[in-house]
Amino acid sequence: MSENNTEVGTDSTYPTRAMLTIDNACITYDAEVLLTDFSLSLDQGVTACITGQSGCGKTSLLNAIMGFVPLSSGSIRVGGTLLSKATVDTIRQRIAWIPQELALPFEWVREMVELPFGLKVNRSARFSEERLFACFDELALERELYQKRVNEVSGGQRQRIMLAVAALLGKPLIIIDEPTSALDADNSDKVLAFFQRQAERGATVLAVSHDKQFASGCRVIVEL
Repeated sequence: MSENNTEVGTDSTYPTRAMLTIDNACITYDAEVLLTDFSLSLDQGVTACITGQSGCGKTSLLNAIMGFVPLSSGSIRVGGTLLSKATVDTIRQRIAWIPQELALPFEWVREMVELPFGLKVNRSARFSEERLFACFDELALERELYQKRVNEVSGGQRQRIMLAVAALLGKPLIIIDEPTSALDADNSDKVLAFFQRQAERGATVLAVSHDKQFASGCRVIVEL
């Protein structure tokens, strides 16, 4: 694991503390060990990227943080709360999770965008088209996408749209899988800059990526 010399903003709505702590985590699937004795601690306001060869357990680790994949040993804490069956719902409320492949049962992008703001857990988040379109501009998304059908939008566009939604929801931890896999270098740079702005506002951003240039722009780089 390495740490770049990127400054972290101090203007934050979240208290200064470890936002994510993984202690000696081990993940197995059937009889195969995907990850063993893995530890990581990320403070609030940090951008981090997990890299490594395919099949080394990167996405499984993200799924474990979300409580979708159980640890065979070790522990995970989010905002100081130990992940368990009793706390998994509370922990998921603190996380904006954006997988690489989004399978969302909506016909229209507008529906996809607005649904999270109608959920009880997000009652404090205020939806604003103005703020959404400001995020669209930062992420090189055309505003016309908001009025399109979901099947007219590429997977990379859907992922960036949900990244904009995550920013509006104000979750303290943003987790995203391969955010630049379908993007050219210019748009990848825009996504990285967007992450850095979220970190300056106090969010912790954790990504999985094969993109070495993207990874090099994150403060913390973890190689599995």
